[in-house]
Amino acid sequence: MKVYLNEEIVDKENLNEVFEPGFLFGWGAFETLRVYGRKIPFLDMHLGRLKKGLDFLELEYPEVNFKNVIDNLLSENKLEDAHVRITVFKKRKSPGVIVYAAEFDYYKEDSYQRGAKAIFSSFRRYSQDPFLRAKSISYAKSRVSWFNAQKQGKDEAIFLNEKGFIQEGSRSNVFFIKNKDVFTPSIECGVLDGVTRRVVIDICRREGIKVIEGEFSKEDLLPCDEAFLTSSLMEVMPLVECEGKILGGGRPGKVTLEILAFYRNICIN
Repeated sequence: MKVYLNEEIVDKENLNEVFEPGFLFGWGAFETLRVYGRKIPFLDMHLGRLKKGLDFLELEYPEVNFKNVIDNLLSENKLEDAHVRITVFKKRKSPGVIVYAAEFDYYKEDSYQRGAKAIFSSFRRYSQDPFLRAKSISYAKSRVSWFNAQKQGKDEAIFLNEKGFIQEGSRSNVFFIKNKDVFTPSIECGVLDGVTRRVVIDICRREGIKVIEGEFSKEDLLPCDEAFLTSSLMEVMPLVECEGKILGGGRPGKVTLEILAFYRNICIN
């Protein structure tokens, strides 16, 4: 597989050490994107968030045409539908950049029919921690929480903040539905401003679905009618169980699936 590294297209096999977790979870920022038939939806939103994160981390934004880089990688690797990761990291004299594109095989269609299951992370995060506003590659707390969920046969771990309010998943934003209204934790809870989160909120408002951002506890989430998780890779994933409690009858809900259909239509068309 070919990857982009500091202005060159090289063999990934020559850079295996670079992809070790000890390197990836350091000083820098990253973005993950999903490509549909070589279309890259929301690229400008991702790059805008990347620049904002690098500014916060006091790192230089690289002079790279990421659209051209991704297009070249898709061609080199003969990919149509792909998972792309952009990583910008600290170097002594200039920003280091790695971009890779791989065949997308994370979530099959039966995942959406079955729905995801989650636990609450044993770790809490401070809502006023400014580092939560950047998509930093210092990712150990999220990674360990996700790994603990995997060990329990679950798909995601959801964080609570120091006040006991829901923040987000280790790799996703959290939404739930009651009486056809959509609820999601506000940015002030310590939430990363997810690109898919923003798109989903826009979809809901366009379709006349009320969206309420605020502080919500476990007790608000668990008796919901429906719930779902969002990220660029998982899109809009129904959440059917949390902490062993069945949500919304244990199957993907009507409103959730409608939002997923609207989202995919934007991505594909």
